[in-house]
Amino acid sequence: MEIEVIENKDNKLRFIIHGTTHTFVNALRRTIISEVPTLAIEDIILVENTSPILDEMIALRLGLIPLTTPIDEFTVTSECENCGGEGCQFCSAALTLEVEADLNETRMVYSKDLLSEDPKIVPVSDKIPIAKLGPGQKIRLEAIAMMGRGREHAKWSPAVTCSYRYYPKVVQDVSKCTGCFECVDACPKNILSLSKKVVTLTDPLECLLCDLCTKACTFDSLKMGHVEGDFIFFLETSGAITPMDAFRKAIEILKKKAKEFEEEYRVALDKYQKKK
Repeated sequence: MEIEVIENKDNKLRFIIHGTTHTFVNALRRTIISEVPTLAIEDIILVENTSPILDEMIALRLGLIPLTTPIDEFTVTSECENCGGEGCQFCSAALTLEVEADLNETRMVYSKDLLSEDPKIVPVSDKIPIAKLGPGQKIRLEAIAMMGRGREHAKWSPAVTCSYRYYPKVVQDVSKCTGCFECVDACPKNILSLSKKVVTLTDPLECLLCDLCTKACTFDSLKMGHVEGDFIFFLETSGAITPMDAFRKAIEILKKKAKEFEEEYRVALDKYQKKK
């Protein structure tokens, strides 16, 4: 197996995996989405709310604000041995929100108004709207952010987009090609070129494998195939953690699960042998 990184910036990671199977790539994708943990607001202690927004709606909006997560410094709350899942300094963090509008104007409450006890744990963006306050209205609360996994709730998933597709290639019968350019014109990405009846893919990373070029070829000369064992993987995170951290953590989780499976398999095999 070989990995070729194509892009790594702005919380986006794109790479090519050579020499593997879709089973492994899909396991990696699912692990990133549902197993890699992050911090998200789970509980709130509402002291005062005179805004037109219901308490439950405020709690929901706060929970969906992604928080920067020092992933190696916290443990998953439900698996924390120090507090038994109740929340402690090893698996949770506190934030406060105290905003009041002046008597003669309205005010928008943004994520920047959330103040954290830990400077490492802050909203990934200052511009996420929470509520609009009328003159004299106020919101005062304490929020508890806990470490969780995407399989429990989507707010804990680090991934905004996590997908893969086959690495495309052109499969062509040149003897049937008439050089009509119909396949080239049908490509929505404009990444096909034709020269001397030979069709080439100018940018494989942009190919969607939509088969519009294949359908446009009335002489059955062209179809889009894929390179066996090669996949294009794309990951974009919410900013709670970097794509490289999400990828690294997913690999650690997969390795741990494989080791646990091996150990359980050996135990089951030993029991089977003793029965015989």
